[in-house]
Amino acid sequence: MTEEIDAIMFDLGGTLIDLRPPRHEMFASVLSRLGAAVDPAKVAKAMAKADRIFDREMALLDGHDEGVFWTRFDAFILDELKLKLDIDAVASGVSAAFDEVIPKVDSWVLFPESRPILEGLSRRDFKLGVVSNATDLARKVVDKLGLSEFLDVLVISDEVGIRKPARGIFRLALDRAGTEPNRSVFVGDKPALDVLPAVEMGMHGVLVDRHDAFPDCPCLRVRDLNFFKRFF
Repeated sequence: MTEEIDAIMFDLGGTLIDLRPPRHEMFASVLSRLGAAVDPAKVAKAMAKADRIFDREMALLDGHDEGVFWTRFDAFILDELKLKLDIDAVASGVSAAFDEVIPKVDSWVLFPESRPILEGLSRRDFKLGVVSNATDLARKVVDKLGLSEFLDVLVISDEVGIRKPARGIFRLALDRAGTEPNRSVFVGDKPALDVLPAVEMGMHGVLVDRHDAFPDCPCLRVRDLNFFKRFF
């Protein structure tokens, strides 16, 4: 397969990089402040189920007026945890926690295998890229974490005016890499946002499912990026 591939494109958040603290720990911290001490591991499991249930809806978010959606998402997690808390208090607390952490460059860290995998793939002369629904914060994070040296393509939705899952943003990345869909791979952590639209336009798709959230995804599903060791 590797002889037939020119380019490998990655989603950024949840695929190459992660939040610190992780989102399930932030959610658990909000619950604790509201009087409900919950094991963060249980929150992570409930959040993974919410990711699966809301996957298609999440893919349609446009970065504006998302409050109603995230309140429903949070309410689902509370229901999974069998907690009877004021959903408005939880939703506002979670939103405030995320708004404090997410915009900071230092809140983002590499998954342990991300850099070694990119290094290995770059030695094989694959064109490597990132396609992210993000602001210019993504470019700052990529630079700070030292990913720029491996990337031939960096497509950020706010800069190009197109968001995943629209085909146009994938096409733009392929054009910048000088390749075609059937000679490229897209790697992401969300089926409806990342992998399935890439597959629909002819790319090879790989879902990185770190929390076993999408066992029924009709796609190639791997636990982490170490899958790509076979490419070098």
